Amino acid sequence: MNLYERIAGTARGAKALASARLRHEVLAALHQALTLSGLAQSDVAKSLGVRRSAANQVFRSDGNVRINTLADYLFAMGFELDVRLVRVGEPRKATLERRPVQPAVPDWRVQPPCRPALPMAPAPSEVVDPPVRVRWDAPVNAPVAAYASSTANPGAVVSMRPGAA
Repeated sequence: MNLYERIAGTARGAKALASARLRHEVLAALHQALTLSGLAQSDVAKSLGVRRSAANQVFRSDGNVRINTLADYLFAMGFELDVRLVRVGEPRKATLERRPVQPAVPDWRVQPPCRPALPMAPAPSEVVDPPVRVRWDAPVNAPVAAYASSTANPGAVVSMRPGAA
């Protein structure tokens, strides 16, 4: 058993390794953004209106950097950070197996494919009541006079005029 496996074998060690891995990934992304932007740390500090020493602390990862601060620095360099959720230990396992890191869940930001041109009939459990049509012809400060349930009177027109039923 190597040192990494001994540390990762305890709950406290696994937590520390996960924290260190995240800190390393964020710092690597920050430095990559700095390199790709072609800016110097002093240029980033100037555009953010902070002292050069404060920017240097962020780039050295002295202390905890707030998420908003990280976003500000990345934005000043023309970048954003894309984050994905992975299982504990997955990045190391993927590296050892020389394969891409597998996300814990599919990317929720990806839109599902468009529906077919001719929709199929919905299953009975998917059938919903038709919406209630509402006419808004009452004065602005008038009390709401009537309500209708789409199940009680599907497709009903409800007048919002005072005294109407």
